[in-house]
Amino acid sequence: MSIIGRSINIGLVLILCLTIAGTAGATLFYQESVEGLDTQNSQLQSQNEQLRNDLNEARSDLEKAREQMQELNKSLETARGDVSQVSGNLQQTEQQLSETQTELANTEQDLQAAERRANSLESEVQNLQSVNQNLRGEVDDLQSEAEDLRNEVSNLEGQVSDLEAEVSSLESENDQLENENDLLKSQVDRACAQIEGNKPSFC
Repeated sequence: MSIIGRSINIGLVLILCLTIAGTAGATLFYQESVEGLDTQNSQLQSQNEQLRNDLNEARSDLEKAREQMQELNKSLETARGDVSQVSGNLQQTEQQLSETQTELANTEQDLQAAERRANSLESEVQNLQSVNQNLRGEVDDLQSEAEDLRNEVSNLEGQVSDLEAEVSSLESENDQLENENDLLKSQVDRACAQIEGNKPSFC
């Protein structure tokens, strides 16, 4: 063989070696890439499964949250109804409170007027008690004076009774004296009638 043929054969051998080496390297790289992809695929499947589980949990939590939201909406509606009722009751209570305060103010005014009236009546009662006390004193004095007067009247009645008895006795004596006087006059007249001549002065 010539030098050129040998060179060509060597070149071909080199090319073939390089081709084989490149094919082996490519195969090895492909195998490594496939293994890496399998690993990544496995990891992605695991992550996907985890994500699905997380999604299911999230959906379950979302459903629970929706149920809780519905319950809260119901509670809110109930609370709004309660608030409306309480507001109505509050307004009614405030109105009643206002009316009660008005009645209380009127009652306080009436109470103040009644207290003033009571104070006036109490003062009047004290005055009347003082007057009554004075009148009682006067009554006691008058009763004592009346008792003295009754005693005096009793004494005077006794004296009058004695004087009436004395008058009656004097009247009887006077009557008797008048009778005696009349008798004496009659006797004098008869005596004078019997006297002749100058008669005494009593004739």
